[in-house]
Amino acid sequence: MVAPRGTRRTLPLLCLLVVCLDRTLAWDLVLLHTNDVHARMEPTSSESGKCAPAKAPCFAGVARRYWQVNEIRNREKNVLLLDAGDQFQGSVWFNFYKGAEAAFFMNRLRYDAMALGNHEFDNGVEGLVKPFLEDVRFPVLSANLNAILAPKIDGRFEPYKILTVDGQEVGIVGYTSQETPSLSQPGPNLVFGEEVAAVQLQVDKLLTLGVNKIIALGHSGFTKDQEIARKVRGLDVVIGGHTNTFLYTGTPPSTEVPAGDYPFLVQSDHGGTVPVVQAYAFGKYLGHLKLTFDQEGNVMEAKGNPILLDSNVPEDASVAAEVLTWRQNLTVYSSKTVGKTLVFLNGTFEECRFRECNLGNLICDAMIHNNIKYADELQWNHVAACILNGGSVRTSIDERSADGDITVEDLLAVMPFGGTFDLVQLSGATLLSAFEHAVRRHGQSTGEFLQVSGIRVVYDLSRPPGARVRSLRVLCTECRVPRYEPVDRGALYRVVLPSYLVAGGDGFSMIRDENVKHDSGEWPGRRGVAVGYTSCSLERILCFSDPV
Repeated sequence: MVAPRGTRRTLPLLCLLVVCLDRTLAWDLVLLHTNDVHARMEPTSSESGKCAPAKAPCFAGVARRYWQVNEIRNREKNVLLLDAGDQFQGSVWFNFYKGAEAAFFMNRLRYDAMALGNHEFDNGVEGLVKPFLEDVRFPVLSANLNAILAPKIDGRFEPYKILTVDGQEVGIVGYTSQETPSLSQPGPNLVFGEEVAAVQLQVDKLLTLGVNKIIALGHSGFTKDQEIARKVRGLDVVIGGHTNTFLYTGTPPSTEVPAGDYPFLVQSDHGGTVPVVQAYAFGKYLGHLKLTFDQEGNVMEAKGNPILLDSNVPEDASVAAEVLTWRQNLTVYSSKTVGKTLVFLNGTFEECRFRECNLGNLICDAMIHNNIKYADELQWNHVAACILNGGSVRTSIDERSADGDITVEDLLAVMPFGGTFDLVQLSGATLLSAFEHAVRRHGQSTGEFLQVSGIRVVYDLSRPPGARVRSLRVLCTECRVPRYEPVDRGALYRVVLPSYLVAGGDGFSMIRDENVKHDSGEWPGRRGVAVGYTSCSLERILCFSDPV
């Protein structure tokens, strides 16, 4: 914790001697950190999509990060490079290499430790062990993950690790979102416990072992990071991920708007303050925090800022060459053109997880377009409504890149998770419940905010969670002229949606448990749906009302 400074009532000379003694005994530790890189091996656009260097500046990429990390290692003592999870998923690199690319380049950068994120489980336990855990040369951590019933992964990660830096022991405790079973595919044999209690247990062990410099490194989101900082006794700093939170002190260097200062200081229930940090996402920034400890292991000073990895940061030539070598296998796989856009298709987290986004519109409109089957005397089509969790939209498509051509690589980056678009029948009451769930945590950058087609909804966020839907209207199907009608709680509605939501993903258990009928596998997979639909509707169909 950042130690409180007491008032000293001594002679000036004695005070000067004490200050000099304090500095002599002080010990500095530099923490470089990343989170939510999501398979961005190559340079990206400012929105973390595909880079078009001839038309706009490029950012990030492992070659640029390697250069910056080495530059800091060469001029600073006592440097650790840490990752707070979600290296997996998010670009064509992961779709093809399945995590082997993350293991190779993280080893190349010489990471010192990593916490498991929820997306590390997207290909199940076997998909995490085989291409990644078997190959990494650094400890992988999670204190709240119990794998005793999953022998394939048990023993391949640790709750904590003690690293010796310049003769000093530094303890690192990992944690992973307790919501991982509803966000990914860890299987039935892994148990994700509550984070605070699990971290406290391991911190207590470290304190008993005499370790007095302790870092919590985890992937549960900024709100949980703050709770851990506030409640866990004995922590010195929290390095988090999952919510792609951007923290910065001063004028931000790019387009991201800070959620607070860097470091973000949290008042501990046990006295003092605990610095909390994240470094946005996609490797666009390298978190850079310098801690000064006193002889007792208290943090006397915490300062720094994320470093923007833009064109002012060179790319290491040897790592850039390795990226090109790995890239060769992707060319045929990813370069097929499947569509064209004249506008920027906004799939940023700041849009699709908070409000209507045009890329969410496109995907949902494409789902409906794919399901226009027939008309009869009763209905113009059998379904007109679609919902899509905003968290499934992973990046944007830049119309300036490749003259607006949309490739398979672009679609894989936008929708990397696979699965199908299914048809369910839901009661109006269940549909209302789903939309209440979509905004119960609005503003926290969580993935359950719903993008829609054939639905109009008005929210009032001044109301408490569970009572925020002011109106919900669905496009009729049993009508000669389609029009939006208020949802009837007792009526049944056909809805197209990702199979992920049908299974209760992102906490939509009401869809899993209350659907009246579920048809799956009849339509193309998610990427195939988007390939067959290339126009984009920009209508405003999600609204936030002023309080009344």
